[in-house]
Amino acid sequence: MTRLLPFRRSATLGGVSLVAAAAALALFLPGSAGAQNDDSAAVPAPPASPTSASQIQNIDQVKTAIKGYYGDTVTDVVDPVPNDIDGKDNPLHTFNPDGAYAQEMAGIVDQATRFLAKPKPKGVYDTKKATKAVLFDVDDTLLNTYNYEIYSNFVYNPTTNAAFVNAAAFPAVPHMVDLEHYAESKGYTVFFLTGRPVAQHDGTVANLTNVGYDVTDANLYLKDATAVTEPWLASCVVAGKFTCTTIQYKSMTRAHIESLGYDIVANFGDQFSDLTGGFADRTFKLPNPMYYLP
Repeated sequence: MTRLLPFRRSATLGGVSLVAAAAALALFLPGSAGAQNDDSAAVPAPPASPTSASQIQNIDQVKTAIKGYYGDTVTDVVDPVPNDIDGKDNPLHTFNPDGAYAQEMAGIVDQATRFLAKPKPKGVYDTKKATKAVLFDVDDTLLNTYNYEIYSNFVYNPTTNAAFVNAAAFPAVPHMVDLEHYAESKGYTVFFLTGRPVAQHDGTVANLTNVGYDVTDANLYLKDATAVTEPWLASCVVAGKFTCTTIQYKSMTRAHIESLGYDIVANFGDQFSDLTGGFADRTFKLPNPMYYLP
């Protein structure tokens, strides 16, 4: 799901549930953490216009593989959506803390921790003069949305998704609370950049805080559906319409953060669109086979 809305500080984006038939069980950006920095580990996507069914993975098999990867576990928590279609209060599912997903996250976080301990920047930024910072996406980077994907059968619905967001129903992505606290202990300023709408600010802050993250409005950026109030996004407005892509949204906001005197030493996201566009010394791609956001 792509929401073409302007950004506003203390705003966010809910995860779009588009089950890609060729969903990769782990995708990694070249040069980023994960899969031993080997892009060949990524599962190739099917062609945009396939000419044969054999070019597309069977969607039921993909769903089964996703559940196996997360280690599907039923919880005692009841879904927060009133008046469900089936008229029942359905228990939510979650990932297995000892499953493949959690283990893969442990490896990525270990890699990130070692990097943040002794970063080797570079590029165009002088980290000796700038205040060092790290930046995190929210959905499936800090908060795991597997419970919603199973509840919705991998079909995004803005109303039910908002109910989960506003109920602060998502658990932390495994090991990421520790990573955020570690970054703080090493003197990094932490920023949060999400595509959730500003209307979901309270649920977002509550959820992040409840599971253990340290978040302040000053360092939280969400999308604003009503107006562009940030000058760094002014060029996105053409003939009264917001025209920037997700990559432009996020890279321009990272550029703004760096213009304030920060060097984003590490940028963490579960989508390639979270990471593309520069203004970070290193990117860390987290696994998410459940949906794709261009």
